[in-house]
Amino acid sequence: MSHADDRRLCGTLLRVGTSVADTTHGAFRVETFLNLSSRALVLVLCRGDVRGPAPLLARVHSSCMTSECFGGCDCDCAGQLDAALAAIAGAGRGAVFYLLQEGRGAGFVAKARDRMMVQASCGQVTTFDAYARMGLGRDYRRYDEVGFAAAALGIAAPLVLLSNNPDKVAALQRAHVALDRIVPLAPVASRFNLHYLAAKSRSGHALEASVDRIGAPAALPEPVTYFHPHALPERPRFLRVASYLLPIRSHTPGTDAHWFRLHAYFDLATRRERIVFTYARDATAVPLVSVERDALVERFPLRTRRPGWRDTVERIARRGAGTSLFVLHDDPAAAAPDDDLTWLLAHHVAARRAELLTEGSAASVEDHALGAALERHAVDVQFSIPQPE
Repeated sequence: MSHADDRRLCGTLLRVGTSVADTTHGAFRVETFLNLSSRALVLVLCRGDVRGPAPLLARVHSSCMTSECFGGCDCDCAGQLDAALAAIAGAGRGAVFYLLQEGRGAGFVAKARDRMMVQASCGQVTTFDAYARMGLGRDYRRYDEVGFAAAALGIAAPLVLLSNNPDKVAALQRAHVALDRIVPLAPVASRFNLHYLAAKSRSGHALEASVDRIGAPAALPEPVTYFHPHALPERPRFLRVASYLLPIRSHTPGTDAHWFRLHAYFDLATRRERIVFTYARDATAVPLVSVERDALVERFPLRTRRPGWRDTVERIARRGAGTSLFVLHDDPAAAAPDDDLTWLLAHHVAARRAELLTEGSAASVEDHALGAALERHAVDVQFSIPQPE
């Protein structure tokens, strides 16, 4: 199918590329747009001829780094994305509009502080209560990008919307996105996301049946304490904004999840979020250390994946101790963390020695550079080479 007459610029969206994602539900064409106002990317995953006159099965999905990038299972976001792709693949035609609107549009810092506040309250505070206590409204998301992207791709048919959220339906209608009907998505409820789903259910989401099937929520393995944002005295560039526990999906048979602690910072120098994970179950273990890099396409359920965070989680959990710095998809530091970022990683290594995780059969030039930088920050580094299966 030719796309020669597609609109390159529509509203605030500039079309910047087309690629293919080989997902577990088959191949999807990925149309990438740049919002010239916010500078955020917008992805539309298309299956079949989305220009036809029949109503189009669609999901309007807001990004969730914690579940889609980090593998967290304390919400239903990644599950809904997977279910939407499966439904569209089954229908043979449809689209997923993937919008970078973390934390219901309030941003990742608000989301991280929300989770910290909920956990510090031992579940007495809901995600919506936490937003109210921070002086935030319930939802800051906007959906103008959906209309712009649809027009750019020649989508004129009304959407058969895959959603459980009546507020999203109303917001899309206010944005003049034509809807044919609403089809609910059955979320995968678990003891890890029960509190979150129960709060959404009470707010009007169509989730009652899923929530009612689950027993008691998972207990936190250690306390979480609420604190106000504050700069690190040694590196005032970094504003510490949150610390909470994230259950990360396990791929080890017999284990549901591994509890990692997520430390969130705001970098005043670059105006970016900085995220460090720590795992400390064995005080005698030499911790494994890594720098992880987020790629937008890998937030989707792909058929094959490069070695990465999922493998790191399992290796750290087997070792019993570890620390990882996450570099997000649009961060120039992805090439090489600067000295302050390396210090932030070293700051979370409780022991003054560590093993640096490598992907290949030998340490790369980048591994050696990172190891040398960590040693400048008083961490004695060895290299941890993955063993053949």
